[in-house]
Amino acid sequence: MSLVKKPEMTEKNLAAHRANGAQSQGAVTPEGKARIVAVNLRHGFYAKAQNGALAALGEDPQEYAALMDSLANNLAEGLEGELVQCIGDTLWGMKRAERVRNGLARKRLQAAKEMLDEVGDPQRLRAYENLECYEALGSALARRSHGPTPAEIHTFVEKVGKDPSEEMQEFLLLLKSLSKLADGPEKKAAHRQARTQLQHLHESYRRSCVKLADILDEKQSAANLAALVAPHDEKSLHMQRAEDSNLRRLGRLIDMLFKVRNGALRARDDKNGTTSGDVYENKGSDDKMSCLEGGLLQEDALNDQ
Repeated sequence: MSLVKKPEMTEKNLAAHRANGAQSQGAVTPEGKARIVAVNLRHGFYAKAQNGALAALGEDPQEYAALMDSLANNLAEGLEGELVQCIGDTLWGMKRAERVRNGLARKRLQAAKEMLDEVGDPQRLRAYENLECYEALGSALARRSHGPTPAEIHTFVEKVGKDPSEEMQEFLLLLKSLSKLADGPEKKAAHRQARTQLQHLHESYRRSCVKLADILDEKQSAANLAALVAPHDEKSLHMQRAEDSNLRRLGRLIDMLFKVRNGALRARDDKNGTTSGDVYENKGSDDKMSCLEGGLLQEDALNDQ
């Protein structure tokens, strides 16, 4: 017994159902019925109308009939022609997949180069500008008259002074004190000390620039670019799987074509055509003799007695 109470059908509900049903009875004309059949088509295995699936899927029924005629007239030749066509389509699909894969690789390579340029070019430019600041300050400290001007010191501090190392901060304090010292032995000694420290800082920064250039050049190397264009996104992996599938399909098609050309179908037809109804055909000679000895020969022996 159901625990859910079913609604009672009243005369009013019945009248409403009859009125709604009278307004729509479905397709009436043959064209409308054909459209309904096509709309309800999910695949061709359960199509009710003859060639209905072909028409609904946009395929040519005449092409299908021609295929069936070629196979019915000569199965081996018809199948061979279809296999050759499938092999050609598979090879062409493999070439198309290769073009798509190369196109995706070029896009990845272009994006990688743009990324490397966006990161590497500013670093190279900043390193070049900083080296120029070191050289300009070195030329200013080499002047025997008054040394670097406050403007030259300010430019160096703005460009290179962000280095938080203890050696750089000590040099900046010494550099700022030069303008406060009066001409004399103390100022000359401070200039010599500043030149020595600047030379050491300049060489250290130059080595850092060389390492940076090596790193940037390595990123632009052929090996690194090849790693960047390696397929890793979903589209590239899908194309790789499609190529593998096409390669396996090509192997199966070629194997089938060789079998057809070697007469596999004809040999099977000949075997089936020459088969006799003898129940002893598949038995050996010993089986035949034992049957005869147990059958006809024994019966003759009984008759003779």
